[in-house]
Amino acid sequence: MVRALRKKYAERAPHIAYRAVESDVSDTGLPGGSFDIVTAQTLLMHSLAPEKIVAEMRRVAKRGGTIVCVEPVNHLNWAQTFELTHFLTPSERAAFYGVWVRFVDFVKIRRGDQDIGLRLPTLLARAGLENIRIWSNDRVRLDPIETYDIDFLEEEMGRDWVREALAGAAIGDAEIEFVRAIVARIRAEKPRELDFVPRASSCFVCVATAP
Repeated sequence: MVRALRKKYAERAPHIAYRAVESDVSDTGLPGGSFDIVTAQTLLMHSLAPEKIVAEMRRVAKRGGTIVCVEPVNHLNWAQTFELTHFLTPSERAAFYGVWVRFVDFVKIRRGDQDIGLRLPTLLARAGLENIRIWSNDRVRLDPIETYDIDFLEEEMGRDWVREALAGAAIGDAEIEFVRAIVARIRAEKPRELDFVPRASSCFVCVATAP
């Protein structure tokens, strides 16, 4: 990401001086009260101590500076997938959703909170920030249902941390195959009223002022 940042600045804003710093986000080593704007996007969700990150954001912001956080509510993002399963029996839907809930809850303990967007105002308020405002983004992509992929199954299953989380959440091979079969049925038995699926990316944008 640092390499991409350097390339982007060189191409788009060669007249602007900047410095890229790699550091612990909860202890950057940057001078306090130095920045007009401090921002973090989809970062807090990956931390087990987001309070420390917000405290560091406040520390490096100037008095009256702006702090911006953008974080998701992934249960809402995934809910659209569950709605495509209305052709299943209630017990099948409950089993399908149950695998996701156990997986997400285990990930929350070990890797951060996928729904931390819901807690943004509280996190910023407890850090002593002021004038807290929040918006919900409205970005939606429209996909043919045949290409409606579930990252958890189609892209992430080969990752070591996903296999660890599946095992930690006591999700066995039989349940994994059950979920794969459900996804196959979604594609094969797609609801006739759905040719395209709106894929939302539910995020909250929370803005505050450093006192």
